[in-house]
Amino acid sequence: MRFAPECARRSGLLSVVGIGLGLGPVLPTPAHAQFREIPLPAAYAIQGVTLVRPDGGRLEGITIVIRDHAIEAIGPDVAVPEDAELLPGDSLMVYPGLVDADGKAGYEFPETDSEDGQILSWDPPRERQGYLPERRVADHLTGDGDDLDGARKKGVVAAAVHPSNALMPGQGALLLFRPSAESSRDLVIQPSLGLVMSFQGGRGVYPSQLFGVIAFFRQQFEDATRRAAWSEAHARDQRGLPTPAWDPATELLQAVMRGAIPVYFRADGDQEIRRALGLADEFGFRPVIVGGDEAWKLAAELVRRDVPVLVSLAFPEPERWKPEEEEEEESSAAPESEPPEGAAAANDATAANDAQEAAEEPEEPAAWREKKRLEEMYANAGVLAEAGVRFALTSGGGEADLLEGARKAIEYGLSEADALRALTRTPAELLGAPYLARVEVGYPANLVVTTGPLFDEETKLLYTFVEGELERAGTAAGEAGEAPTVDMTGSWRIEIRAEGFTASGTMTLEQDGSDFEGTMDLDVGSARLEDGVVSGNSITATIRLEGQEETVQFRGTVEGDTASGSGQQADFSFTWTATRTPGGDR
Repeated sequence: MRFAPECARRSGLLSVVGIGLGLGPVLPTPAHAQFREIPLPAAYAIQGVTLVRPDGGRLEGITIVIRDHAIEAIGPDVAVPEDAELLPGDSLMVYPGLVDADGKAGYEFPETDSEDGQILSWDPPRERQGYLPERRVADHLTGDGDDLDGARKKGVVAAAVHPSNALMPGQGALLLFRPSAESSRDLVIQPSLGLVMSFQGGRGVYPSQLFGVIAFFRQQFEDATRRAAWSEAHARDQRGLPTPAWDPATELLQAVMRGAIPVYFRADGDQEIRRALGLADEFGFRPVIVGGDEAWKLAAELVRRDVPVLVSLAFPEPERWKPEEEEEEESSAAPESEPPEGAAAANDATAANDAQEAAEEPEEPAAWREKKRLEEMYANAGVLAEAGVRFALTSGGGEADLLEGARKAIEYGLSEADALRALTRTPAELLGAPYLARVEVGYPANLVVTTGPLFDEETKLLYTFVEGELERAGTAAGEAGEAPTVDMTGSWRIEIRAEGFTASGTMTLEQDGSDFEGTMDLDVGSARLEDGVVSGNSITATIRLEGQEETVQFRGTVEGDTASGSGQQADFSFTWTATRTPGGDR
């Protein structure tokens, strides 16, 4: 393959596409250095989608333009900017990004260095008691944007991360799951969401039992009240009063009692929730119930007090109850299409009576109790929604898949509209960042793009935008998807664009079922397309560079005799369009 150095120096095309195709060394050093890192597209456009808002309202045939971090335009007649990467959206759906109000990200609190033999069980250090209200997750995060790609691929754009496993382990943080975040600090948008409390006692030290934990809470709040009075008196007149020492834990409890910050109280059973509400009444703090497995039993009380619930979708796996066996029995008990006659009818009637009597017999008690408990947990969110309780659906600290758990709640009575609201708008509002779920011009672009309705089990999530940054989450090369609706076999004229410059050529493809492969011959080099997969009208493949070990991920959408998409390598990206050549096979 011969190159045109003068053209390369004029346009930089070889440095853009050539680097991606492993051809960079043929360029002069200055040009190579100038385009060493290729920026992402100036904008993205998603054309022809159905937009679903947090309240369930729909707009069809919509084009959305995303530039920098924000939504630049939304509407049916929006033109696609020339500098935008086009993401075809026909038959696709766009939703607000998911906000996990009790999610997960890496953090690590310092270990205490006290040995058990040095600790007095009745007078332990605060670290062993789990009394560290001033401690913040935001100060101890360990990851960056790359560590959160798994959550983004499941549609999560932001999450609250609350500490756990202690009676007052500290304060949670609200994180935006930016793909480009180079440090943990780049993820934090609210470093102090509120104090976390639970009834979990200390490890072999006071307070270890429930009675002691409640007494301990009362003692700390009373001490904080006295300290506040002391500080106020000292501020008025310093004569005869020692200067109060600063205690960050006490200061935080004073803010909690003033209602300045909420308390995220981990409580599952109805009695735990009642105790948490009682402490809130006694000391004046604003509770948010986290977990709330039995919150449905107190729905009316929660509405009256306007106490929100962060409902965990981390449902336990059945151990004794076998729901799959019940489904098989129900399926096998389905009536025949034509009723039998004569003796056969009598025999079937007898069998039906026997089956009815067997069904009325109580199940094995432990299995029956487990079934009842789990089905109440599944139905919890639906009962809260019907009663008017403000609630969000959460992964339970990263233990559950949000969409899978939401589907179970929908199966047991929660409406899809309420489920969508509980995964987007409500958690964003409860966490003090309502803009996270606003799909409007000018607001940050936090979106998910799917192949169908969000809660359908067969729906695939293709793209997640976090403040305009794109995470591709669709079918990867080598993975099976929908049955192909297009045939890529034949010759295609292709153009590749990167940073405003274009390379052109042909690609010759051969498809067998869902798989395809072929060659790409451009005016800047050649490559093979391998591991190609057709899913519906979407395609993915790996570009194997001629004489190089590097590969490039290649994906797109096919509409008739035209196709378009994008490509990505570690250090560059590009967009492409292709047209089937006349006489090319289909």
